[in-house]
Amino acid sequence: MKREIVSLLVLLLVLYQLNAAEAVNLTGHVRYLSKDIGPRPAGSPAEAEAADYLAAQFRKYGLKTEVQEFKYYSLRSGDVKTSRNVIGTIEGLSEREVVICADLDTPRDTLTSTHVEGANDDATGLAVLIGLAERYSKRKPLYTVRLIAFGAGEDPFTFPLFTPDRTSLEPDSYHQIVYIPYLVGSRYHVLSHQDTLKSTAAVISVEAAGLGTPCVVSWDYYRENSRVFTDFILLSAMIDGINARKIEFMAMNMTVAGEVPISHVHLPFSIAGVPSTFITCMMDPTDSPVHTEREIPGYLSVDDTYENLLKFSGGEEKLNTHLNMMVNLTGGVIDRLPPLDFMIRMTGQ
Repeated sequence: MKREIVSLLVLLLVLYQLNAAEAVNLTGHVRYLSKDIGPRPAGSPAEAEAADYLAAQFRKYGLKTEVQEFKYYSLRSGDVKTSRNVIGTIEGLSEREVVICADLDTPRDTLTSTHVEGANDDATGLAVLIGLAERYSKRKPLYTVRLIAFGAGEDPFTFPLFTPDRTSLEPDSYHQIVYIPYLVGSRYHVLSHQDTLKSTAAVISVEAAGLGTPCVVSWDYYRENSRVFTDFILLSAMIDGINARKIEFMAMNMTVAGEVPISHVHLPFSIAGVPSTFITCMMDPTDSPVHTEREIPGYLSVDDTYENLLKFSGGEEKLNTHLNMMVNLTGGVIDRLPPLDFMIRMTGQ
């Protein structure tokens, strides 16, 4: 009976309508990151420039901002590299927190190995983080919000030079995270913040968010994401009039290069037991767990340019409208999350 009462209370609290945030110019950030800075390989000066840009935007909106540097060994290049995470904190009324994150660096083209401009993947995700910083500069959220741009997420074969000792993670979770072959910045952040994970209510990473229908990933190549949390995101989006879908995203079929396994920077949090998922956007998404370049044009290729992003989105105004919708979607989840988090803790679901 207790569970039913708690669940009903949560549903009533979640179903309230939120006012959409005032639209802001987000396309300028996408343009600057992808054109003015350009490709942002892990551990490169361009990645560092992108980190400085994002940190400046966070500070502009009054966020407590930290740049967390780390070193790692890249098996692909044979070099020791220095990368960084940019962490912007919006202090809430509670010490419970929610993490919204994206990639700071850009991937290589799966066929040519050339680093891409990354207009959609993931300058759009970084623009959403900036939009959330602006949104909460005007009002304090109930839960503390951490906006994190993770560095060196796209370097595929890596070895950490320094691995924090296990403190509060379960041994199996700790070693799974240590031996993730990529997602270096996210991996390092979770391992160096083990003792604060219990206060983290949920994590959403934003990936290639510039085109089409918002898609909440229920299952990726490595892991099934929290069913309760993914369903909650869909409900929150529906209440705000946003047409979102739940999909599986096991791999990307790159036609010539074959299938590429897919996950994102939320993965170390998910392994650590934090309700987590990632949101991407697709044009006419299918029910297949393997998706194609038709659904995400330019994904993981040199065609991921600002010009192509504008072409497929219908121009800067429509792209800006879409990115502001993504800010409202993630902001709605942030604002409605406390009652769901309360239910999970009370009922153990």
